[in-house]
Amino acid sequence: MKSVFRLALFLSVALLALSLCSCGMGSGDGGGEYYAGTAGGASSDSSDGSANATETVALPSGMITAGAWNDNEQYTVWRSLFSQGTGEGGADGKFYEYTVGDASWGFHSLKRVKVTVKRDGEAVAGASVVARAADGAPLFSAVTDACGVAYLFPTADAGTVLASSGGATAEATFGTEERDLTLALSAADEKRNVIEIMFVVDVTGSMGDEIRFLKAELADVIARIAENDESALIKLALLFYRDTDDRVPFEYYDFVDVTADTGMAAQQAALSSQSADGGGDYPEAVDEALALAVGKQWSTGATTKLIFHVLDAPAHEETPHRQKLESAVRTAAEKGIRICPVLCSGAAELTEYTMREAAIYTGGTFIFVTNDSGIGGDHHDPGLPNATVELLNSMLVRLVKGYHTGEFDPPVYWQEDPALHRE
Repeated sequence: MKSVFRLALFLSVALLALSLCSCGMGSGDGGGEYYAGTAGGASSDSSDGSANATETVALPSGMITAGAWNDNEQYTVWRSLFSQGTGEGGADGKFYEYTVGDASWGFHSLKRVKVTVKRDGEAVAGASVVARAADGAPLFSAVTDACGVAYLFPTADAGTVLASSGGATAEATFGTEERDLTLALSAADEKRNVIEIMFVVDVTGSMGDEIRFLKAELADVIARIAENDESALIKLALLFYRDTDDRVPFEYYDFVDVTADTGMAAQQAALSSQSADGGGDYPEAVDEALALAVGKQWSTGATTKLIFHVLDAPAHEETPHRQKLESAVRTAAEKGIRICPVLCSGAAELTEYTMREAAIYTGGTFIFVTNDSGIGGDHHDPGLPNATVELLNSMLVRLVKGYHTGEFDPPVYWQEDPALHRE
């Protein structure tokens, strides 16, 4: 069955790639050769392989390059982005303005409590972890990942943390200094070999390149994930959105088993029916789309749950939209859904800020498309010079595997990726 599935996916991707070549995807010359260049802040002279490149590379149709950044792993750097008047020349931190007065989006990510949950010395995935105030009121809820880690963002300086799984509980206190805790459980629910992936995709007029990428590459991404663990159940859902005043603001295709030929074919058909249109003004229905996404029928228990949110514009800035966005992200954290935004061309700093908050709140990874592939227009520079530029296809596979197993493979610089030479 698996071999038939892979063959079907290969044929599907090949046909889509041929069709994209005829459409002339790329920077205007009809595909084929693309030139590597400066990828915003992602290409540098660092020793991690992300140096600027000038040689010509034959890039398969549909390929896009991107960098990945985990702000929970760079938490000191993250906090510095919100400092007041401590930057060069007394400048405020990059994101300081989004926390002040009427400009605030309601996120509070500067008082993190990191909790690691173990049983007999082994990481416990899928444990529920809640931070409570001194009076017992819940402040923030999250679910441990495959490494047994949950990130909590309470507004209080002190309180308690309660972890539970398998009918067992453990409790500890946190304070101003004690914000990295390890809790031991006497029992835990067994981790299930289930991967749930939802792509939440802005399909407005500026998103043509990214939609074509998904049409050409998504089936291959799923096939490569399946090859990493042939016994895993992989379920895929798709949510497409524009803005609330567009003719069709939301389209949703529920989770189906895409390790089966029929399941992947159905989702590929849904994806193929999409085109980039609508939008009008710059902001889109980001908050409503995420609220819909996290409210769908996700599994309970210790499974891997991921949202890849592909977008290039922020939510509307009126207070109800800001509140709905923050609430949706909190709900994702409470359900153990890791949000991994994919920032595309057309994005600006506000989109970067809100999506990095979504990622850090939920233990996800912030992804940003770069200029290196030569596909599409100029891309927003998040100023992360130590990020390795990867093929987005391979990055998605790497991240899914990491979130499912707890072991993240190191990134491969895009020009050295064997996927460039796949047949």
